[in-house]
Amino acid sequence: MIIDMHDFGLKEGPEHDNAIAVYWGLKACRNEPGAVLRFPQGTYHFRPEKATERFLYITNHDQGGTRRIAFPIAGFEGLTIDGQGSAFIFHGPMIPFLVEGSKGVTLKNVTVDWERPMFDQGTVAAVGDDWFDIRLRDGVEHEFRDNRLFFRFGGRMEPVWGLHDIDPATMAHAYGSGDRISWSSFARLSMEQAAPGVARVTGPIRHMPKEGHLIAMRFGRRENPGVFLKDSEDIRIERVTVHHAPGMGLVAQRCADIALERFDVKLRERSGRVVTATADAVHFTNCRGAIVIEHCLFENQLDDPCNVHGIYSGIVERLSDRTVLVRYLESMTIGIGVAEPGDTMRFVRRESLLGYAEGVVDDVSPINGTFVAVTFKEPLPDTIGEGDVLENATWNADLTVRHCTVRANRARGFLITTPGKVLLESNTISAPGAGIKISGDANSWYESGAVRDVTIRGNVFLDCNTCPDWGRAVIDIDPEIEEPERFDCYHRNIRIEDNTFRTFDTGLVYGRSVDGFTFRRNTIERPRHYPARGTQKHAIELTAARNVDIADNVCADGPGTALVGTDEYPIGGGKR
Repeated sequence: MIIDMHDFGLKEGPEHDNAIAVYWGLKACRNEPGAVLRFPQGTYHFRPEKATERFLYITNHDQGGTRRIAFPIAGFEGLTIDGQGSAFIFHGPMIPFLVEGSKGVTLKNVTVDWERPMFDQGTVAAVGDDWFDIRLRDGVEHEFRDNRLFFRFGGRMEPVWGLHDIDPATMAHAYGSGDRISWSSFARLSMEQAAPGVARVTGPIRHMPKEGHLIAMRFGRRENPGVFLKDSEDIRIERVTVHHAPGMGLVAQRCADIALERFDVKLRERSGRVVTATADAVHFTNCRGAIVIEHCLFENQLDDPCNVHGIYSGIVERLSDRTVLVRYLESMTIGIGVAEPGDTMRFVRRESLLGYAEGVVDDVSPINGTFVAVTFKEPLPDTIGEGDVLENATWNADLTVRHCTVRANRARGFLITTPGKVLLESNTISAPGAGIKISGDANSWYESGAVRDVTIRGNVFLDCNTCPDWGRAVIDIDPEIEEPERFDCYHRNIRIEDNTFRTFDTGLVYGRSVDGFTFRRNTIERPRHYPARGTQKHAIELTAARNVDIADNVCADGPGTALVGTDEYPIGGGKR
């Protein structure tokens, strides 16, 4: 059944708020399984004042408070939202799409953008020995106070808390810049008015941008993704473009079977902007089934293009022979759901990241956003100790990424931390850090999921690792284990075959704690677009690795070398 949004008071133009129209449109679909809510092609605006309000825990976002939602798609089955090429423009802090507790939902044919994005930008007007000036955009409301610069967003003045140096020739982070004028480095800097419309940055500047470069200025909290998928299954998103989101482009948690086809997070043409989403393009936490990402473009977001992972939660106390008190260890993952009855949980030592026992969950009792009591069907082994961590062995996804392009973003490329079957094929990857990162840690972000079957095949890697801080090599396999030689391998079966590496630097792969590593039939070219960083002496460096196969690779400027443990040999041939 097709339900036309025109019937609910939908109106074009920035003076109109369509939140109430969408509320009634969704209500009309409630009792129509298979309904298509169709928008006549146009430009429609949405504001938070009359939007649905919900308290939500959103993985890898700043927690706390309620969110306003333009499309609250909760408890639906077989619903399609078809924008027919429409542009949806949002104002202030709100989530465009929430899909919760639903099955068989499709979003298609729409672009998402904000009337005023949650960042601003300027141009480096002058550079001194220990200062640089930023010329601000004309007509943007701002103020200086207490050695800080403030911009207005969503009805409040927000202080700038980070700067990013963007090279206008590439529209990417400038070579060598990284986070060196952001985060903790920015906290030691001052921003004062040097002239009307000009901000002067002073202090211990770790990276000096060049005159004429663009500066992205970060402010606000990471609160509102463009699309939020929660506790849902069989979700399809096709021909959807996110030009901006004051959070991630798309977030999914505890969902099964998600397909993204031509879901682009990209700059709006002729907008002059340098930033799309203010965090990851797409992010999946504790999902299962198949995640399929095809023909997508992820560019200019202020974090990684894609991250797929589980969660390590901490065992705080043993409450009985079957129950443990568990704590969310990372503030950005509190409250999202450690487990549900029937899930298999794995008990893991923090120092090795290796599992030593498993149990099936009988009951889950949330205490608050931070603590939850988990009861198992059988008594727990005596070896379980406080300070160990739990990971969910049931909620792990297979991942397929094909024919996608990532470029000009902050940080890394694809972050893969899932024991499911992984295929990255025929993609073009350019990131200022590692193009692919396969990690796992129980000490900082607490992202779980030792890989078991990864194929990286037929991709093109372009000039990765142009910035410090975000990687050692084009592909980083680096679980955070302090002494990996003491333990069995964390990751297994990683195959890197038939790829093209076009990189200015030496390092192709850095790896540790991996059993089963193949690097075959890859082509290595050495364009000299940037000075070599020299992070690695060898093209491939592996420690605590076994069952390694490196052969039949072609290097344009020489044989290249691999260091496996203490053994060195050409990457064109040889086995270990």
